[in-house]
Amino acid sequence: MPIRKAEKTDLAELQILGARLDSYRSVNFSDATKKFHDRINAHPSFAENDFDKSIIFVSTNESGKLVGFIRGSLSKRKDHVLNNLGCIDEFYVIEEVRGTGVAANLFKALETEFKTLGCDHLITHTDFENELSRKFYVNAGMIPATVEFWKEL
Repeated sequence: MPIRKAEKTDLAELQILGARLDSYRSVNFSDATKKFHDRINAHPSFAENDFDKSIIFVSTNESGKLVGFIRGSLSKRKDHVLNNLGCIDEFYVIEEVRGTGVAANLFKALETEFKTLGCDHLITHTDFENELSRKFYVNAGMIPATVEFWKEL
């Protein structure tokens, strides 16, 4: 399935995929972490200015309908040895095409773009319960580096 940079004409479909991502995430939380995740606002709907401040790649099916996206951002980290940071902010592929290489191709497109833009490292975060996501990132060559803990007071 083709991969390309997102365009403003993709906005409505990206908003639908963003809502599907929120729905997917909400059913994957355990009872123990549900309250932690509920404290976070749902993924803000895509807006036109996201095309200016983010790097967004999409994948389409044979009829041109979006089946996945990856959104990344760049930042400079002053006083860090690795200071040109590329971050995967959001990543979603519809269930119907998982396992077909769409996610790997989206990841590779963003990784290549980050390299072109001078990034020296790439990071992302994923929900602890999302074993599919964790496995994907390890298979993509990423190394688990931190664990976040939470306790309600």
